[in-house]
Amino acid sequence: MRIFLLFFIVLASGCASLDNDLENALAFGEIKELNKYSSNVDKQLLVRLYSSPVYKNHCFIETHGTCKYSYFLSVATFDEYPETNIYKLNTEGEIMEVNWKQTDGIDTALLDLVFNQYSIKALENNTSLINHVQRVQIKVNISEVVELIDIAKDR
Repeated sequence: MRIFLLFFIVLASGCASLDNDLENALAFGEIKELNKYSSNVDKQLLVRLYSSPVYKNHCFIETHGTCKYSYFLSVATFDEYPETNIYKLNTEGEIMEVNWKQTDGIDTALLDLVFNQYSIKALENNTSLINHVQRVQIKVNISEVVELIDIAKDR
């Protein structure tokens, strides 16, 4: 019984953390409709990207601002009764580029995203920041998301 209670508390605290991050994304963040990118690729899912400012970093000099963002992906099928899901991405930063890739999977999206480690405003404010650029390939469907990270170069 104690093990079950401990498991429930750990599970509930993990869910509360995700809910708080998601609430911040919905309240303070921006929404990007990713289906409008790469018009030559046939999209099998409706994919939206929600960004949420990360406030724990202090990269601005003598002022405050958003150093980076955390992101959530919502996915939905185009069925009569659509299936939906939402995922928190592990990669944080600022997305600079979005490209869809062709995929043969059913109800699957393959996205190529380019992240700056810091936001453009942070880099403009603090020239001593060293920015790392990451190319992240995301394969997403209703039941899972997979992030493959490739560090591109410093800018």
